[in-house]
Amino acid sequence: MRKYVDMDLLINAFRDISAMTIILNVVDILIVSLIFYVILRAIQNTRTLQLAEGIALYFVGVFLVSYLSDKIGLTTLHFLASNLITYSFMFLPYLLVVVFQPELRKWFTGLGKNIKLQESLEGEEDYRTVVEEIVKSVNTMSLNKIGALIVVEREVPLSEYMETGVEIGAKVKAETLITIFFPNSPLHDGATIIRGDKIAAARCVLPLSMDKELEKEDIGTRHRAACGITEESDAVAIVVSEETGIISLAVRGKLTRYLSPLELRGMLLVMIRPVLKVKDKVKKG
Repeated sequence: MRKYVDMDLLINAFRDISAMTIILNVVDILIVSLIFYVILRAIQNTRTLQLAEGIALYFVGVFLVSYLSDKIGLTTLHFLASNLITYSFMFLPYLLVVVFQPELRKWFTGLGKNIKLQESLEGEEDYRTVVEEIVKSVNTMSLNKIGALIVVEREVPLSEYMETGVEIGAKVKAETLITIFFPNSPLHDGATIIRGDKIAAARCVLPLSMDKELEKEDIGTRHRAACGITEESDAVAIVVSEETGIISLAVRGKLTRYLSPLELRGMLLVMIRPVLKVKDKVKKG
């Protein structure tokens, strides 16, 4: 039995590894690390992380039972645990699709919105008019403490959520929005969705956000729904609290509160600016 390492053999082994191989291995490790980092950042503080932890604990537990039962000699238990591991891995892809369906849908939606150009508004003037009417209505409702939830569609279609409500199809006007959300009106519950320069639907049902960070704030169902729809799509959502009149804006699942009408106007002008048609750009040029 040799007590020492053969240095010549070790040197020859390293000599056979080219510099390019080392670089490729380093790049490979960095790419995989980056992928895991991005995934963990994306699911941080979300329901997805809890589900992933639960699945991981399940497999760790089954592996542990299988290992210990084999060592101790519990044949039947080891047989059951081993088969459970085998079948769990067989059905794992289907389980992941079912469990993470909302998250996968959100990811594919985000991927698709980068190549989809929706041209709902004709030009700069139309889009500014829509913003002014929204801000005017929100200001009035805030002063009178009328609760409201207005969602502005951008590139990702919100048709499935519009189907849960009542079709409107009216031009965006401050008076119309105030009437919709006026207390005890038939349409005041739920969200109103704006598509282009039209109020597409009212009394729409939206998904609620499962973000645990929202539990730390004293917010209601409207705010959770605003964050939920902006997690599922690239829409922006404006919320007026019926208790305090506070104006909030939700974008990408994040809520910005205590906005003034002027601040809301500036943010909307930037966030819902449309992709102008080529003819509009030619006219300006």
